[in-house]
Amino acid sequence: MAESYHLLKRADFIFRNENDWEDILTKTIKRTPQDIINELISSELKGRGGAGFPTGLKWKITAEAKSAEKYVICNADEGEPGTFKDREILSRVPYKVLTAMAVCANIIGSKKGIIYLRGEYHSLKEALEKTISEFEYYCKKIKLDFTVEVFMGSGAYICGEETALFESLEGHRGEPRNKPPYPTIKVYGQADRYQQC
Repeated sequence: MAESYHLLKRADFIFRNENDWEDILTKTIKRTPQDIINELISSELKGRGGAGFPTGLKWKITAEAKSAEKYVICNADEGEPGTFKDREILSRVPYKVLTAMAVCANIIGSKKGIIYLRGEYHSLKEALEKTISEFEYYCKKIKLDFTVEVFMGSGAYICGEETALFESLEGHRGEPRNKPPYPTIKVYGQADRYQQC
Protein backbone atom coordinates (compact mmCIF):
# COMPACT_ATOMS: atom_id res chain seq x y z
CA MET A 1 0.00 0.00 0.00
CA ALA A 2 2.77 2.45 0.94
CA GLU A 3 4.59 1.67 -2.31
CA SER A 4 1.61 2.47 -4.56
CA TYR A 5 0.99 5.70 -2.60
CA HIS A 6 4.61 6.70 -3.29
CA LEU A 7 4.09 6.11 -7.03
CA LEU A 8 0.98 8.28 -7.01
CA LYS A 9 2.83 11.11 -5.28
CA ARG A 10 5.46 11.11 -8.04
CA ALA A 11 2.84 12.47 -10.43
CA ASP A 12 3.19 15.97 -8.97
CA PHE A 13 6.37 16.50 -11.03
CA ILE A 14 4.23 18.25 -13.66
CA PHE A 15 3.92 21.22 -11.29
CA ARG A 16 7.65 21.66 -10.71
CA ASN A 17 8.72 23.80 -13.64
CA GLU A 18 6.54 25.88 -15.95
CA ASN A 19 9.46 27.69 -17.58
CA ASP A 20 10.60 25.13 -20.16
CA TRP A 21 7.50 25.24 -22.38
CA GLU A 22 9.09 27.48 -25.04
CA ASP A 23 12.00 25.08 -25.49
CA ILE A 24 9.67 22.05 -25.57
CA LEU A 25 7.39 23.65 -28.17
CA THR A 26 10.20 24.91 -30.38
CA LYS A 27 12.00 21.55 -30.43
CA THR A 28 8.87 19.46 -30.84
CA ILE A 29 7.45 21.26 -33.87
CA LYS A 30 10.75 20.65 -35.69
CA ARG A 31 10.16 16.89 -35.48
CA THR A 32 8.08 15.09 -38.08
CA PRO A 33 4.46 14.34 -37.14
CA GLN A 34 4.98 10.64 -37.87
CA ASP A 35 7.97 10.52 -35.53
CA ILE A 36 5.92 11.89 -32.64
CA ILE A 37 2.93 9.68 -33.45
CA ASN A 38 5.20 6.60 -33.45
CA GLU A 39 6.65 7.67 -30.09
CA LEU A 40 3.17 8.13 -28.62
CA ILE A 41 2.05 4.73 -29.89
CA SER A 42 5.20 3.09 -28.44
CA SER A 43 4.62 4.81 -25.09
CA GLU A 44 1.10 3.31 -24.85
CA LEU A 45 -0.15 6.61 -23.45
CA LYS A 46 -3.94 6.52 -23.11
CA GLY A 47 -6.68 9.08 -22.64
CA ARG A 48 -7.98 9.47 -19.09
CA GLY A 49 -11.62 9.16 -20.15
CA GLY A 50 -13.73 6.04 -19.67
CA ALA A 51 -12.65 4.47 -22.97
CA GLY A 52 -8.91 4.68 -22.26
CA PHE A 53 -8.32 5.21 -25.99
CA PRO A 54 -4.63 5.21 -27.06
CA THR A 55 -3.47 8.80 -27.61
CA GLY A 56 -1.07 7.94 -30.45
CA LEU A 57 -3.79 6.10 -32.36
CA LYS A 58 -6.25 8.98 -31.91
CA TRP A 59 -3.71 11.52 -33.19
CA LYS A 60 -2.84 9.21 -36.12
CA ILE A 61 -6.49 8.77 -37.16
CA THR A 62 -7.17 12.50 -36.81
CA ALA A 63 -4.03 13.43 -38.78
CA GLU A 64 -5.13 11.11 -41.61
CA ALA A 65 -8.77 12.32 -41.64
CA LYS A 66 -9.74 14.48 -44.61
CA SER A 67 -11.34 17.56 -43.04
CA ALA A 68 -11.25 21.15 -44.20
CA GLU A 69 -10.80 22.30 -40.61
CA LYS A 70 -9.64 20.46 -37.50
CA TYR A 71 -9.72 21.47 -33.85
CA VAL A 72 -7.84 20.57 -30.69
CA ILE A 73 -10.30 20.64 -27.81
CA CYS A 74 -9.18 20.57 -24.18
CA ASN A 75 -12.05 19.48 -21.96
CA ALA A 76 -11.57 21.35 -18.67
CA ASP A 77 -15.18 20.98 -17.54
CA GLU A 78 -14.47 18.27 -14.92
CA GLY A 79 -18.04 17.47 -13.99
CA GLU A 80 -17.02 14.78 -11.49
CA PRO A 81 -18.15 15.78 -7.97
CA GLY A 82 -15.30 16.98 -5.75
CA THR A 83 -12.75 17.05 -8.58
CA PHE A 84 -10.52 20.09 -9.07
CA LYS A 85 -7.67 18.72 -11.19
CA ASP A 86 -8.43 20.93 -14.20
CA ARG A 87 -8.57 24.02 -12.02
CA GLU A 88 -5.19 23.15 -10.48
CA ILE A 89 -3.55 22.37 -13.82
CA LEU A 90 -4.86 25.51 -15.55
CA SER A 91 -3.91 27.65 -12.55
CA ARG A 92 -0.41 26.23 -12.10
CA VAL A 93 0.82 25.07 -15.52
CA PRO A 94 -1.37 26.65 -18.22
CA TYR A 95 1.56 26.99 -20.65
CA LYS A 96 2.12 23.23 -20.52
CA VAL A 97 -1.54 22.64 -21.45
CA LEU A 98 -1.28 25.12 -24.32
CA THR A 99 2.02 23.59 -25.45
CA ALA A 100 0.46 20.11 -25.57
CA MET A 101 -2.47 21.51 -27.55
CA ALA A 102 -0.13 23.27 -30.00
CA VAL A 103 1.98 20.13 -30.50
CA CYS A 104 -1.16 18.11 -31.17
CA ALA A 105 -2.43 20.80 -33.59
CA ASN A 106 0.85 20.78 -35.49
CA ILE A 107 0.67 16.99 -35.87
CA ILE A 108 -2.98 16.67 -36.93
CA GLY A 109 -3.04 19.77 -39.16
CA SER A 110 -5.10 22.11 -36.97
CA LYS A 111 -4.83 25.86 -36.49
CA LYS A 112 -7.48 26.26 -33.81
CA GLY A 113 -7.74 25.17 -30.18
CA ILE A 114 -10.62 25.42 -27.73
CA ILE A 115 -10.48 25.13 -23.95
CA TYR A 116 -13.92 24.03 -22.75
CA LEU A 117 -13.85 25.54 -19.26
CA ARG A 118 -16.25 24.64 -16.47
CA GLY A 119 -18.78 27.44 -15.96
CA GLU A 120 -18.06 27.62 -12.23
CA TYR A 121 -14.44 28.49 -13.07
CA HIS A 122 -15.31 31.86 -14.53
CA SER A 123 -12.76 33.40 -12.15
CA LEU A 124 -9.99 31.62 -14.11
CA LYS A 125 -11.07 32.97 -17.50
CA GLU A 126 -9.38 36.38 -17.45
CA ALA A 127 -5.97 35.09 -16.34
CA LEU A 128 -6.23 32.15 -18.75
CA GLU A 129 -7.01 34.43 -21.69
CA LYS A 130 -4.02 36.63 -20.78
CA THR A 131 -1.80 33.53 -20.78
CA ILE A 132 -3.29 32.44 -24.12
CA SER A 133 -2.52 35.86 -25.61
CA GLU A 134 1.13 35.57 -24.52
CA PHE A 135 1.28 32.00 -25.82
CA GLU A 136 -0.16 32.98 -29.20
CA TYR A 137 2.41 35.77 -29.46
CA TYR A 138 5.18 33.19 -29.01
CA CYS A 139 3.55 30.90 -31.60
CA LYS A 140 3.66 33.74 -34.14
CA LYS A 141 7.30 34.35 -33.25
CA ILE A 142 8.21 30.75 -34.16
CA LYS A 143 5.85 30.82 -37.17
CA LEU A 144 3.32 28.39 -35.76
CA ASP A 145 -0.22 29.25 -36.86
CA PHE A 146 -2.27 28.32 -33.79
CA THR A 147 -4.89 30.21 -31.78
CA VAL A 148 -6.93 29.22 -28.72
CA GLU A 149 -10.28 30.38 -27.42
CA VAL A 150 -11.99 29.73 -24.09
CA PHE A 151 -15.55 28.38 -24.16
CA MET A 152 -17.49 28.36 -20.90
CA GLY A 153 -19.30 25.06 -20.27
CA SER A 154 -22.48 24.50 -18.30
CA GLY A 155 -21.28 21.97 -15.75
CA ALA A 156 -22.78 18.93 -17.50
CA TYR A 157 -21.02 15.67 -16.61
CA ILE A 158 -22.20 14.09 -19.87
CA CYS A 159 -19.98 16.50 -21.82
CA GLY A 160 -17.04 14.31 -20.84
CA GLU A 161 -18.20 12.19 -23.80
CA GLU A 162 -16.63 13.81 -26.87
CA THR A 163 -19.66 14.02 -29.13
CA ALA A 164 -21.77 15.49 -26.29
CA LEU A 165 -18.97 18.03 -25.87
CA PHE A 166 -19.25 18.91 -29.59
CA GLU A 167 -23.01 19.38 -29.20
CA SER A 168 -22.49 21.79 -26.30
CA LEU A 169 -19.82 23.74 -28.21
CA GLU A 170 -22.27 24.09 -31.10
CA GLY A 171 -24.88 25.61 -28.77
CA HIS A 172 -27.07 22.54 -28.30
CA ARG A 173 -27.91 20.34 -25.33
CA GLY A 174 -24.91 18.18 -24.43
CA GLU A 175 -26.15 14.79 -25.61
CA PRO A 176 -23.99 12.10 -27.24
CA ARG A 177 -24.31 11.61 -30.99
CA ASN A 178 -24.90 8.28 -32.67
CA LYS A 179 -21.77 6.56 -34.00
CA PRO A 180 -20.72 6.06 -36.72
CA PRO A 181 -19.71 8.55 -38.00
CA TYR A 182 -16.93 8.86 -35.44
CA PRO A 183 -15.63 12.18 -34.07
CA THR A 184 -12.52 12.12 -36.25
CA ILE A 185 -14.72 11.94 -39.37
CA LYS A 186 -17.63 14.21 -38.43
CA VAL A 187 -15.88 16.66 -36.16
CA TYR A 188 -16.98 19.70 -34.20
CA GLY A 189 -19.02 22.00 -36.43
CA GLN A 190 -19.62 19.37 -39.14
CA ALA A 191 -22.49 17.23 -37.86
CA ASP A 192 -25.68 16.93 -39.89
CA ARG A 193 -28.16 17.28 -37.03
CA TYR A 194 -31.07 16.07 -39.15
CA GLN A 195 -29.48 12.64 -39.56
CA GLN A 196 -29.22 12.07 -35.82
CA CYS A 197 -31.62 9.36 -34.57
